[in-house]
Amino acid sequence: MPHDHCCVFGCRNRREKNQGLSFHTFPKEEDLRQAWIQAIRREEDHVHFTVTANTVVCSEHFDPDCYFPVVARLPGEGEPRKKRCPRLRTGSVPSLFSFRPVPTKRPTPDGRRAVAAIRVADHEEAGRAKQPRVRRPKLRPGESEAEYTLRLELEAAHKLVAEQDRKIAVLKLEVKHFRSQIFRYNNIKHDSHQLFTLTGLTPAIWDTLWTFLNPEGNVLSAKSSAKTKDGRLRKIGAGRKSSLSLEDQMFLLMVRLRLGRLEEELGYMFGVDSATVSRNLNMWTSFMYLRLGMIPVWPTWEDVEKAMPSAFRRRYPSTFIIIDATELHVETPSSLSLQSKLFSKYKDNCTVKGLVGITPNGMFTFLSQLYTGSISDRKLVIECGLLTLLESVPSGKNVMADRGFEIQDL
Repeated sequence: MPHDHCCVFGCRNRREKNQGLSFHTFPKEEDLRQAWIQAIRREEDHVHFTVTANTVVCSEHFDPDCYFPVVARLPGEGEPRKKRCPRLRTGSVPSLFSFRPVPTKRPTPDGRRAVAAIRVADHEEAGRAKQPRVRRPKLRPGESEAEYTLRLELEAAHKLVAEQDRKIAVLKLEVKHFRSQIFRYNNIKHDSHQLFTLTGLTPAIWDTLWTFLNPEGNVLSAKSSAKTKDGRLRKIGAGRKSSLSLEDQMFLLMVRLRLGRLEEELGYMFGVDSATVSRNLNMWTSFMYLRLGMIPVWPTWEDVEKAMPSAFRRRYPSTFIIIDATELHVETPSSLSLQSKLFSKYKDNCTVKGLVGITPNGMFTFLSQLYTGSISDRKLVIECGLLTLLESVPSGKNVMADRGFEIQDL
């Protein structure tokens, strides 16, 4: 059953003393319910004040426009058995308040002494640890209830914004910390063991290679990404800025070459998507091919003899180069004529074939272009351009090859 007294602070209206008033329970809608609590300036702390199904507010605190008009009864309809409570309009909020201070009785001498003792204890406690007291702002002179409510809401919003700004600042610091842990060259370069494990290069070799490539001052001539719409070559890094620095892009390629990671794995490691990984791999592979292809790797006989291992020097002292063919599997084409050209009897599959040459100490000195898998070893040696390079080798020096290479007469 609803309470007999109004819950507004300072209001003494009761149901039995004020028969002409109506008493209204709090609405069930949460937003409207909170609006009533804020309007009557009460805080629902579940200790001193709690809104229940029986908590009521009297009609003195509602504007007359908040009620539906009472329709007069026609003659002969009779009187109602019970006087009905005026109905509030949907969304009505109490807005009429006087907030008169409630008079209190003077405490007895014993009570005053108890209060003084409590104040002394509170003062001593505050001296040890001051706790800020939260006080509700007072109504300013000439300020209406709507303005007061709006001011409280604005102050609460400002506090909320300040709290969110503080949280954002903390999150930025966390992001900065985690960003330093991302897989990047700057985070690896100081650890020579990790750099060699991931790239196969020492810091000194990395610096030498980076200086030679000079990606910041050279242009990339790969057709897919180096040319602009008007056909001009562009510098590496031109256009939309990449999320990876040039050093990180080269680091990504070296990790791919060293460890053979999948593009999806590299994307996860570097914090980028697989499309960015693929684009950077294609760009840097073409760029390094052009730059490193300018280095003459064909040695002189003096260079080969100087670096020749002792085992070769004892048994094969005149060996200049060791050659062999290698084949790579490719997808079977739909064209039958192309299938016949690519089909390798040795691999029993469609392949492309190339010739590789190394010195006795294992350094790569020759790498041919790729040919169809059906080409013979002899024809491969003739067409790849190796014979032209061998013309500069002094007579009496040998080429070591597998027995399948029938090239003695060349």
